[in-house]
Amino acid sequence: MTIKKNIILIGLFIFIVLSLFINKLTTPRVLSTNELLINGLFLFENPKQISDFSFYSANGEVFNKTNLNDKWTLMYFGFTRCPDECPTTMYQISKLVKVLREKEFPLHDKQWVLVSIDPERDTPEDINKYAKGFDASFIGVSNTRPMLLNLATQLSVNNVMPSGDKMDHSHLDNHVNNIILLNPKGEFAGVFRPPFDISRLSLTYQSITSSK
Repeated sequence: MTIKKNIILIGLFIFIVLSLFINKLTTPRVLSTNELLINGLFLFENPKQISDFSFYSANGEVFNKTNLNDKWTLMYFGFTRCPDECPTTMYQISKLVKVLREKEFPLHDKQWVLVSIDPERDTPEDINKYAKGFDASFIGVSNTRPMLLNLATQLSVNNVMPSGDKMDHSHLDNHVNNIILLNPKGEFAGVFRPPFDISRLSLTYQSITSSK
């Protein structure tokens, strides 16, 4: 009887050790602020408040500040006619989402938003279709240039203003290629800076969104 009891206790002990080991392997490591920076994420010590905004997606759906509540948001500023940087960055974000799904990382409180910096040519339907071409969960939004400038300036995406009076779209060639991180309180929390590498992007994203 004693031998059987000892075997059961040993089996239980091994099970607990293996469970803790597996949990350690599957739980994202929480990085320090310096480690995050080294891996491409500049995180503000104090997240910045932003004012309300209003954009439109397909079918007239409104996307405003309330849509940021209770969700971690990755926001990227680009446009449908972008030749290289936008599709490259959007592809990296789509790879991030794929990796997170494969790891069964919680995504119910995560969202991915593409804001058009070419509202004169990108309709809400156009930008949303473009965004969903990378992943069906992505949201594409657009609005007038004054609203764009209002939000872009708050999020340090400042070089989206046409030069001079002529709308020749040349200003789009040098747009800021950062990925903006907004926390579940709708605050500007940080910036992912290029070049984007999926291993680093995945590491930093999981660390910050699983530690708060």
